[in-house]
Amino acid sequence: MTPTASTTALVLRPAADAEFWAVARLFAALHEVNAGFDPLFRLAETWEALLYEHFRQTHHAPGACWLLAWRGDEPVGLLLLEAHTDSPLFAARRWAELVALYVVPDQRGSDLGRRMIAVGTQWAAAQGFDRIQLYVTAANTHAKHFYARCGFAPVQEIWRIALTPAPGVIPPPDPSCETNGHAAHQIELGHHHLAMELSASPNVEPPDA
Repeated sequence: MTPTASTTALVLRPAADAEFWAVARLFAALHEVNAGFDPLFRLAETWEALLYEHFRQTHHAPGACWLLAWRGDEPVGLLLLEAHTDSPLFAARRWAELVALYVVPDQRGSDLGRRMIAVGTQWAAAQGFDRIQLYVTAANTHAKHFYARCGFAPVQEIWRIALTPAPGVIPPPDPSCETNGHAAHQIELGHHHLAMELSASPNVEPPDA
């Protein structure tokens, strides 16, 4: 059971079955911000149906924490933590991944984000995880300063070089993501855990808001 916490005029609680609309609204806002820092992080056209299927399958699971912050009937914060299992090549291959954290603009500068992180760290420790890890866009200095104040520290960087692809060539699929009956030998299995699960999910339509 995910812990429940509250702030002045705000309530933090696990997302209920019928509250995917709130999750989707805040998830979309988060990725609009992310795409503003880096257009390659924009969501796919089918993102909402894919996220709904993932929500439907996992939001009651012990390895997932879908937390919403409410101001009355208005959702103002989203935190998603999930169990992550990395490649069997590594000894320390399990951690809690902070997949999403978003606070609406008029709550930034308050302590809502820190309170949501506190609930998330309490949840992760109670599930037996020894750490939480996350991705943050390099240009998002506000987010990096926030996470540093919450006790996070950088341990790895992702570097990129832009290329001019060969015209008319479609990149081949990632062999680590193919369904070939050899999951135990897929040495990259688990990287970008949520993204990989969503890419493999069936096209299920989300309910109307």
